[in-house]
Amino acid sequence: MQTVQNLKDGLWNLPSTVNNFLGREDTQSISEVKENNGNDNQDAKTESEPEDEGIANSRDSVVISKYQDEAMVHSTNSSLSYGYEVEANDQSPHTIPFALIREHWQLILDHEASIPEMENAIARCKDLVIRSAYDSEERKWLVRYLIELRHRLRELQEVDSDPDALLPETKIIQGHHFEKYKNCPPYKVHCDHCSGIIWNVLQASYVCTDCSFAVHHKCIRNIIRVCAHITTTERNTPIDCICPEIGLAFQKYTCAECGVQLSYNVSTAVSCFGFELRAEKLTANVPRLCDYSGLYYCSSCHWNDTSVIPARVMNNWDFVPRKVGRASLQQIRLLYNRPIINLEERNPRLFDLIHRLAVIKKLRGKLIQMRRYLNLCRIAEEQRLLRDTIGLRKHLMRNVDMYSLADLVGVENGCLLEFLQKTHDAFNMHIRNCLICSGKAYICEVCNNEEVIYPFDDAVVSCERCNSATHRVCHIRKNLKCMKCIRLKKREQQNRNELLDAANGN
Repeated sequence: MQTVQNLKDGLWNLPSTVNNFLGREDTQSISEVKENNGNDNQDAKTESEPEDEGIANSRDSVVISKYQDEAMVHSTNSSLSYGYEVEANDQSPHTIPFALIREHWQLILDHEASIPEMENAIARCKDLVIRSAYDSEERKWLVRYLIELRHRLRELQEVDSDPDALLPETKIIQGHHFEKYKNCPPYKVHCDHCSGIIWNVLQASYVCTDCSFAVHHKCIRNIIRVCAHITTTERNTPIDCICPEIGLAFQKYTCAECGVQLSYNVSTAVSCFGFELRAEKLTANVPRLCDYSGLYYCSSCHWNDTSVIPARVMNNWDFVPRKVGRASLQQIRLLYNRPIINLEERNPRLFDLIHRLAVIKKLRGKLIQMRRYLNLCRIAEEQRLLRDTIGLRKHLMRNVDMYSLADLVGVENGCLLEFLQKTHDAFNMHIRNCLICSGKAYICEVCNNEEVIYPFDDAVVSCERCNSATHRVCHIRKNLKCMKCIRLKKREQQNRNELLDAANGN
């Protein structure tokens, strides 16, 4: 029950069809209230209300209907489109919220808009985002619209700085940034809308630069799937519940994305001359379960693609690929390399059961200590040691908590441990042989041994306050107290006493 409640609270994560099922009763009740209010207002007008108020109400209704009609008409021509062609009674999260109809009409801009007009629209949209309620449909719609306005402004600024440049032929629909296929890929490409093969030699086709959504030219105006980049940006974390299935009855036995009718009955019994025959249904559409979102899809929206499920990895350390829908697969691919999983907070017992996780956590702690040396080293900067060694996985040196799904897969197959060990060896060799880095070594203040030590050595403990390094055995012998911190505290107290004596004339 808690899972279903969480899904109902985060309806933005569900496709439009399921949202319709959730909001159908609400919309019906709202329409009934509106009808009752209209009848009451009409009766009251005939009995006691003045005509001016009735005229004002009628004018407001005409103005609102006018904005609705103009917004719907403009949606078919504007490049900043998020599915505005959906009917007005559709309660999907991609439709224009009713409270923003007038504001949206003020923000509509075409390709001929100038840079000042675009900047004014962005400022207006920012103000509306700040004033809107947190986690409301209005704020989500405004954030998506603001992204498109900024994208359009950047294009205009590039053209303004370079007059010879041309605006890219980009079609923005449902948050996708579609561009024409320029080079034919060496593999078969299927349309994500109709699931048909795209023949690039004969057919014009487009691909989304954000989520790799491929589509025919004839299907581009009919797509209903919001760009996975927008969905992952709004949530920024993967679904942490294992297959939150809500059931076909909750979906009214329809596909969670396109709304087509689903049925398990692929054949029916037919009696002929006393024999029972099985007649196959040509229109039957068997539902397919997505293991990531827990929703059921049709064969056009679910191609039986398989992927590692983040929730199963975080909870059960299970890396067996499961079948997922196309929308879920695109979301997982976008989140694959993002360090957004706090594994120790989510499931700390894994570090006791999986030995490799404990070793990797220790190595990452050493790399964090080494980064302090390399960031201040001029020689390491000239050699580009950090860029060439760690590459794009800088999050491994920033903290020991956050992991990406690619990191967890690397832990399972051993690639991440091998990578961190090579990185550690390269950094360790540079720090010990570099004139600048080796000059920042420490000598233990307890034993006063001439041996040079570093905070990332195995038998060394580093103080979190003063960053001084001490032998682990010496640190235990001094009751886990830092001698440098004690000395600094005494010096501070001595300076405070001298100031008090000087103030008292002693």
